[in-house]
Amino acid sequence: MRLFPMPIFSFVLWFLLVWASGWFAFPFLRRLSGHALPDGGLALGRIAFLIVWGLLAFWLGHIGVPVAISAVLYLPLAAVGGWQWWRERAVLQTDVRRRSSALISTEAVFMCVFLLFFALRGYWSDTNGNNGEKPMDSALIGTLLRAQKLPPENPYSAVARLDSYYIFGHLETALLTRASLTTGRWSYNLMCATLPALCFSVLFSLGAGLTRRLDGGVFVSGTILGLGTLQPLFQWFKPEGIEPWALLRGDLEPIRRLAFFDVSRPLPNAINEFPWFTFNQADLHAHYFDFPIELALMSLAWAIFRAPTERLRVALLGMVALFSGAQILTNTWDFPAYALGVGLAFLLAPRDKNDSKASAKLRVLKFFAAMVAALVLASPYLLGINTAARGPSPLPQPASPLREWLLLWAPIAVAWTAFCAWATFRFDKRWRWGLGVVWVLIIGIAIWGQTTWGYPEGLNGHPQPTPYSVWLWFGGLNPARLVLPLILWLGFLAGLSAYINRGVTRFLPCLALAGLFAVLWSETTWAGFLGDPNYLAFDDYKRQDTVFKFGLQGWFLWGTAASAGAYLTLRRWPLALQVAFVPFLLVMGISSVVDMQGRTRGTDPQTGVPWETFDSSKRQNWDAWGHMKNSERDAATWLQTHTPPDVNILEAEQKEGGDYTVYTRYTHATGIATIIGPQSHSFQWSPNQVRLKRRNSETGQEFFDRKAGAQWEEVYKRKGEARDAFMTDKSETRLEILKRYNVRYVVWGELERQQYGEESYRRLKRDLKSVARFGFEQGDDPTHSVEIFEVPGVG
Repeated sequence: MRLFPMPIFSFVLWFLLVWASGWFAFPFLRRLSGHALPDGGLALGRIAFLIVWGLLAFWLGHIGVPVAISAVLYLPLAAVGGWQWWRERAVLQTDVRRRSSALISTEAVFMCVFLLFFALRGYWSDTNGNNGEKPMDSALIGTLLRAQKLPPENPYSAVARLDSYYIFGHLETALLTRASLTTGRWSYNLMCATLPALCFSVLFSLGAGLTRRLDGGVFVSGTILGLGTLQPLFQWFKPEGIEPWALLRGDLEPIRRLAFFDVSRPLPNAINEFPWFTFNQADLHAHYFDFPIELALMSLAWAIFRAPTERLRVALLGMVALFSGAQILTNTWDFPAYALGVGLAFLLAPRDKNDSKASAKLRVLKFFAAMVAALVLASPYLLGINTAARGPSPLPQPASPLREWLLLWAPIAVAWTAFCAWATFRFDKRWRWGLGVVWVLIIGIAIWGQTTWGYPEGLNGHPQPTPYSVWLWFGGLNPARLVLPLILWLGFLAGLSAYINRGVTRFLPCLALAGLFAVLWSETTWAGFLGDPNYLAFDDYKRQDTVFKFGLQGWFLWGTAASAGAYLTLRRWPLALQVAFVPFLLVMGISSVVDMQGRTRGTDPQTGVPWETFDSSKRQNWDAWGHMKNSERDAATWLQTHTPPDVNILEAEQKEGGDYTVYTRYTHATGIATIIGPQSHSFQWSPNQVRLKRRNSETGQEFFDRKAGAQWEEVYKRKGEARDAFMTDKSETRLEILKRYNVRYVVWGELERQQYGEESYRRLKRDLKSVARFGFEQGDDPTHSVEIFEVPGVG
């Protein structure tokens, strides 16, 4: 295997396009954010450029312009930036020299992080069906690369449009893929290196602006994006856990034995991804694509707060409208919390009492106008969405055990409390001592008041064999009931700090309040497609979906506030508190190292042999098709080349299920739609295009059940017809199904042989024309041979 099989031209051109976009936007961003961000908005500019490009492509796509044409829009946008550079070259040269330290630092962060994650993606780089959500995201990128209009064709439901899912991040990837003259096979892992680089550089810039020091930017970005949870403590100290004491002797076995995936699961039956885990997991999912936009909105909120004039604040609100519109299209769940954070920053920003345009009432109106503009930008998606997902519903309480909740949130919560103690109550020792006593009690109760790990007795029906010893003194009240009061108490501290403080110590509570709103939301509601909210078993998937989406919002908003606040007040903390944070940070660092090691170790998808960590001979070298044999890659390339837009394929579906399996291999690789994809994912993407309306007599639950029933009916109908198209002995039935779904090519390979048998192959050969064969040469493994049949009269 060659050391660098990715086309070098694709790598260089992709990197240059992303890197240069920040400099093209710099003349505009320095005017808007240069007063607040030491790099003049260079890192923010990269995200702004991609958002403007993506929004233009989104709107053009909805009027029928192909994505391939919209990709060319990079050139006029770059030309506008270049023209502005020429117009202001003298001023810009002076500004660049003045900001040289910050600009060099931002560029160093961007480049180092890009290269780090590009190197890491050389391991386990495939998008195989059993490798998380990567195959689904690869299919989305592929279908957008082929799209002649938006919404694109649903890759899991031929002849249906994908109007039930947010795809803006995948659209940006498709635009960069087209502009880089490459394919999704290589661009998938390039984007996996780009997103962390964007995140680290923009949060470094924001952190440096909040702390007014470049090392403050390193501290904030490193703690929020580089550290994980305290979950390793669970694996070490639970009954029959991994004894950690060997670490004191220099033995790293307690670290090597940690389950890397579990570090993102502190709460029972919930996903609690932290950014470093998401970077390494590398599922290009909607929540991941929104990371740079979230951090950019926080940067814009800071620029608004620090703006010297009301006119500049209004101009920045215009940018907020653009970014918020993109956020709705990228991951709609994130919009309310970040809108709240920006709104609080705008309303609490300093104002001249003599300026009538800066009154609180007018600011509220301006902010709502910006949010309406964001909704208008996203209106084609919002008005066209067709989904069977449930809306938010109340979650029975208590929802999280206290001890496990603290494994996720204790470092941020304690750091935030310390910031409030030494920034808001710096002149009152009684407040500081009181806050310290509260935390000693909370942690003590979590450690000694809960005798087992997991859900306590009476918590949503989950039994617990041992009672809560401490709480027997108080009538058996369990510690889980302290979680909501604790969140509200932390929010009270944030509100009080926003009321009392000024300057940066007033801005940080704005972020904290928005983040705590998201955390509170995740503890009190659930949303999803399936399941009973009263039973939160692992296979329910509902609460874990809500927790990780809103939990990440809390991590960014509240976490950034706590991290910057800790940096600003650390020297005032007592030595005991500083020392107490050292083991916190070590365990959080271990959870990130374990995650990175686990992803690079993995298992070879072709042989099933476990890999040694960083074994360069086992690299997949950035090939998203690394799980496929040569014959299968050749077949996928042939399909990619010969299948016109809006013409489809048929490949094997698993009779029951199919999610997170190796099925739908060629649709995942190319984005070409098949009749039916993995069962549950196909349901979530609403293959039934009929829009049902709620009847006057229906309850919300009844309406959901009817919508879900219609989608499941369509899924099973398609599964049956796909199977009939392979197995029926009636030629006319086969051709009718294939033509109705506009299928031009039928794939016959390893999975089709397993599912349908040789008799089906003979029938296909009888009715269809063989147009391509791969893996039939002497010496080839017949298990992985692939034959492609053409359906007459299609396309």
